Amino acid sequence: MEVMNVIEKRDFIHSFLHRANEKTINEFYEKLREEEVLVTKLESRSQKAETDIRSGKVFSREEIESRK
Repeated sequence: MEVMNVIEKRDFIHSFLHRANEKTINEFYEKLREEEVLVTKLESRSQKAETDIRSGKVFSREEIESRK
């Protein structure tokens, strides 16, 4: 199997999409949409964590360990 770089893979996918059936398009769309939702959630969590850290809403290691 030939090893392709990212640009070659994108070109292949792009040309394949023009020939793909609706089922494949829908599956690909859902996969990408799920990934985008995950990225959005992770970014939101990260922003909240940064806000908590800046405002001093943090736990010490001892506090975290005592919660177990």
